Amino acid sequence: MMTESRPMLEDVARQPAILASLMSRAADFRAAAGVLGGREGRVLVTSCGDGHFAAMAACSSASRLGLDWRAVGPLDLLVGADERRDGDRVIAVSMSGNVDRTVEAARMAQARGLPILALVNGEGGRLGALARRKISLDLPDIAPFLCGTASYTATLAALLLFAQGLAGRPEPDLSPLAAVQRGARAAALPVTAEIARQGFSGVRLLAAGAEQGTAAYGAAKFVELTRLSVWSGELEEFAHSQYWSMPRTDLVVILATHPVVAGYARESTRALAELGVSTLAIDTADAPVETATWRVTLPPVDTALAPLASAIPLQLLAYRMAEAAGLDPDTRLHLKNDAERFRVSRMLTRRSLLGTGL
Repeated sequence: MMTESRPMLEDVARQPAILASLMSRAADFRAAAGVLGGREGRVLVTSCGDGHFAAMAACSSASRLGLDWRAVGPLDLLVGADERRDGDRVIAVSMSGNVDRTVEAARMAQARGLPILALVNGEGGRLGALARRKISLDLPDIAPFLCGTASYTATLAALLLFAQGLAGRPEPDLSPLAAVQRGARAAALPVTAEIARQGFSGVRLLAAGAEQGTAAYGAAKFVELTRLSVWSGELEEFAHSQYWSMPRTDLVVILATHPVVAGYARESTRALAELGVSTLAIDTADAPVETATWRVTLPPVDTALAPLASAIPLQLLAYRMAEAAGLDPDTRLHLKNDAERFRVSRMLTRRSLLGTGL
């Protein structure tokens, strides 16, 4: 009997193995960043989309290591081209290496004499050709045009290793996070399947601290896969902004992997229940959010490293909601088949790929 291929689910499931593979090269990633210098000076991590979200998610761990780590969009880097400081270093992230603004920002930084390290996959396209120093994730694709799943957590792991290399501290060990990722997937599978059957009108993803990067990443995946109305934001600011226009039929997801955030999440989910709004908390056993409608509880995990696992429930929920909407998350043909919108997307971000179908 032939088994139906589900590449995105395979990609989600292989994340622990990918992390283990990267850890076998941990010394290489630390050394690649180490040549940029030590703790002194700003570390400007520039990327678009998933790379930018991963840079945000790495900030807590980098801060612990004593780094002035900044997730800076490439357009912001270009706008601030004349604001260079002594000791600035640039890490440019692009799996394809062909995102226009990331390449332009790297070219500008190089012209101003800033040390640059490129994180790519494979040869790294135009960015890989430009950068004097680069390192590849060497992550084989399961299927073409697949939504970023394993590539996202692999990028985040690489950035965490870069931070260790810059700080001269080969710790913490990321290897135990593979077990946390497996636990996150196991906990999320039944919950996300149940939620997807509810037919929500939209999703609001809320967080604080480094998990704001995870929330922004999750929102991007929902938009790519489901075409639902999706927003991400800071947990407190939600009450002052999105809340007022949110339909009661939306799902509110709170990333509550830090005990401080979990405390506020309990209050928020209790309050939203009075409005009849359903909530999902991604929490931990040490700081449960018992007042949420649904919970995905992660195994014990260092709060600074939790983004390596907390993204997995969002990946699975986006997948199941896409299926429920009659879309195919394994091909995302609803994006490519909208030929005009797809062409304009390339005009916005990857002009060099116009007409290639990529």
